[in-house]
Amino acid sequence: QVSKEYHAKKATPQDTSGPVSKSLLWQFGKSPWKWAHQVASQPTAAMNLGSVVHAITLEPDKTADVFVVSEYDSFRTKEAREWRDQKVAEGLIVLSEKDYLAASAMACRAASELHRALGGVHVGVKVEQEVTGSINGVDVCGLIDVVPDDGAGATLWDLKTCSSIGDERSLQRTIFDFGYHVQAALYCDLMSAEMDDEPTFGFIFVETSVPYETTHIILDRDCILAGRAKYMELINRWSQLRDKPLDEWPGSVERGIVMEPPSWA
Repeated sequence: QVSKEYHAKKATPQDTSGPVSKSLLWQFGKSPWKWAHQVASQPTAAMNLGSVVHAITLEPDKTADVFVVSEYDSFRTKEAREWRDQKVAEGLIVLSEKDYLAASAMACRAASELHRALGGVHVGVKVEQEVTGSINGVDVCGLIDVVPDDGAGATLWDLKTCSSIGDERSLQRTIFDFGYHVQAALYCDLMSAEMDDEPTFGFIFVETSVPYETTHIILDRDCILAGRAKYMELINRWSQLRDKPLDEWPGSVERGIVMEPPSWA
């Protein structure tokens, strides 16, 4: 429920006065024009799987608000299709029994990795904690998966599902290609106002195929600095464009630039 309310209040092309999140800024940064003229689309299967694994891992007592396991083996009958469509209309993800068992196995592995990341001891945590703030006159929001209760110096954690963790170099590339360092920097900065010391940030990764390999990593200060520089760039660009007519927003390649040869030519 918190997640649905959180996403509902963010800025939209129809109302740019709402707060912006890392995911919104990241999409906007790729092409302001495409963000401004986006067409509503359904979540992908990968996105739904991530939501289900998050719910089982972090808030197992609230899974009924996120998904439902189908009571039908297939949706060939009119009755089954009507039941499925009703659940989707209610905002629920519909899972087959097979998919539910797979998601549960991923969540079990993710929970074990989170326990390991927290030092292998029982630590009180807050989950799905919303943080807000204002940066350069722009309202910003975030939803942090795991915030330990241990006060100063805590590491904040985010859970990511992925098709492959790969090696260290490929995981590093994943983090920067998807802007996870930007997310980490923004969340650390928003949380630092509530903590005695600036927190660090880590990610729990779990693969989506058997045997569901997991790992956890913590970003160093240089990653956070790079993420901060990027989110400041995006926030400043948002501030410059948000009050302009949407048709005047630039695309991924700004109109009228003078093209130079690439470094390798």
